[in-house]
Amino acid sequence: MIHFCIFGSQEGTLSAEKRAYVTLFGACELRQPTMAKRILEERQLRTAGRATIRQSFFLTMFGTTSVKLPTLAEEYLDLQEAMRSGALSVGEWDAAMAQLSAESGNYASFTAFGAFEAAELPSEKEEVEGLALNRHLGHIPDEAGKTLELAVGSGGSQRAAVIRQALGRSLPAHA
Repeated sequence: MIHFCIFGSQEGTLSAEKRAYVTLFGACELRQPTMAKRILEERQLRTAGRATIRQSFFLTMFGTTSVKLPTLAEEYLDLQEAMRSGALSVGEWDAAMAQLSAESGNYASFTAFGAFEAAELPSEKEEVEGLALNRHLGHIPDEAGKTLELAVGSGGSQRAAVIRQALGRSLPAHA
């Protein structure tokens, strides 16, 4: 599937299917899905007999394209929901982490007179505000929130490990 952004801006979420994103004289900001969603989406594609290779091509001319990682709050809440619903087990999460945390995405890009940034971490402000809001609303327990704060500004396997540790603190039965 091809997504065009010409003389404007576009926001969206990447999927596991092959995609092409064309940005001309504009701005395109895409979010990677959370690790829990990626695991579930890839399992669904494998069950349907479809390829699970996450591949995207970005053509950016006279514009900007950025692929941002989800916030810690988004990662935690999606993992918590997937585990509580039984859609994902701790074993499946742990098995997939080696691959997913090291994988910043399978991207190919061509940029002329513009900018392209892949696997951009959310800003510290976004992270702190997301954690504070969800803690205030009671979606993230204080102990898990304190643990998640340790991963602000980090990426890769360290980020995944802290998310898993925070979940272990809030759902001891799943740890």
